Amino acid sequence: MKRKELGNTGEEAALKYLQDMGMTLLARNWRSEHYELDLVMEYGDSIRIVEVKSLDERDDFDPTLNMTPAKCGRLVRAARRFIAENPTSKEVFFDVVTVLFGEATTITYYPAAFYPIYR
Repeated sequence: MKRKELGNTGEEAALKYLQDMGMTLLARNWRSEHYELDLVMEYGDSIRIVEVKSLDERDDFDPTLNMTPAKCGRLVRAARRFIAENPTSKEVFFDVVTVLFGEATTITYYPAAFYPIYR
């Protein structure tokens, strides 16, 4: 599978997984200038900013390693912009979903995968 196709298919699988958990989609591939959020979900009294990482089983790499401090910082800045455009009083969490494609698809959900550090 090509990288873009892998990413799109992974996002679709992650979305279905989260919706099956009872989450409601607020935005998918939300963009504003150079900011992007994969999935923005509502779950009870919270908003979940979800980063989706997809991999083919032939890749010998842990997709969560892509969640560097710089990447987390970009997600926080994007989330601030999203919330400014879509005000809410709900608590915001940053989650990660990994999707590993192979003979079987493996989805792993990391709720509250990181917390923003405000300076």
